[in-house]
Amino acid sequence: MLPYPLAPFFSVCILPSAMFTDPLHVISGELTGDAALDTAISRAILVRVDSGELPATLQVGMPHRVVAFGKHDVVTPGFTKAVDVAREQGFDTTVRIAGGRAVVFHPGTIRFAWTVPVEAPADTMHARFAALAQAVVATLAAFDVAAEVGELPNEYCAGSYSVHLKNGAKVMGVGQRLSRHAAQVGGMIVVNDPSTINSVLGPIYGHLGIGFDPDMTGALSDVRLLEPDSVATVLTESLAPDGAPVPSSVDAITSDLGSSMRRDHVPQHLRERTEPS
Repeated sequence: MLPYPLAPFFSVCILPSAMFTDPLHVISGELTGDAALDTAISRAILVRVDSGELPATLQVGMPHRVVAFGKHDVVTPGFTKAVDVAREQGFDTTVRIAGGRAVVFHPGTIRFAWTVPVEAPADTMHARFAALAQAVVATLAAFDVAAEVGELPNEYCAGSYSVHLKNGAKVMGVGQRLSRHAAQVGGMIVVNDPSTINSVLGPIYGHLGIGFDPDMTGALSDVRLLEPDSVATVLTESLAPDGAPVPSSVDAITSDLGSSMRRDHVPQHLRERTEPS
């Protein structure tokens, strides 16, 4: 359990009360090793939470080496070369469902997707971003790691709700996808090995024409050596009402739906659709 309650962080956020009173179902570590399929399964969870078939669900786990491109990247000149760079460096590739630009996952990062049922999700989009960012700040504080919310100049996948070390570099990036009756806040926390991120994002952002300062890429290991599993556990407790997450798994219906949508998240398929023949 957390060493202190997190309720004060959420009480300032104007969110539907059910988001924090209904049990949070947690799918931990069930990544497939197929980046496009993992993305599609997250999308399937959003679809099923939206329809009321699934409750609020958190996916959390340590991924393999993946470059996840944003939809804007797909229509940006240089996308094909950027995908080739990722694959040449041994990264799997996918196009994620949320906005933003290319990000890198590897085994020293934590991948999360927090999906909640909510009416009129656009009305509370920023409140959810803020709640997630503050939950990450509080999670890091549990390990005596001081962090702040805010965008740094020329950080990767820039955003107002990024989390960076106090007087340091970015350690968490986040995006959000809205549907009619649900929202999914997804992102990553860098626990260690920021150099792996820079080694591939540098040339990728170059091909995409995005400003990038590698000094803005950080990791929790810049100040404290931690195990990704430990950080993931505390993050899970921080997002669960009363610190009582309900263990869950990807069921057959979700898996089949994800498999049916996998092709939509394969960069090769998307660039064939968007680039002239």
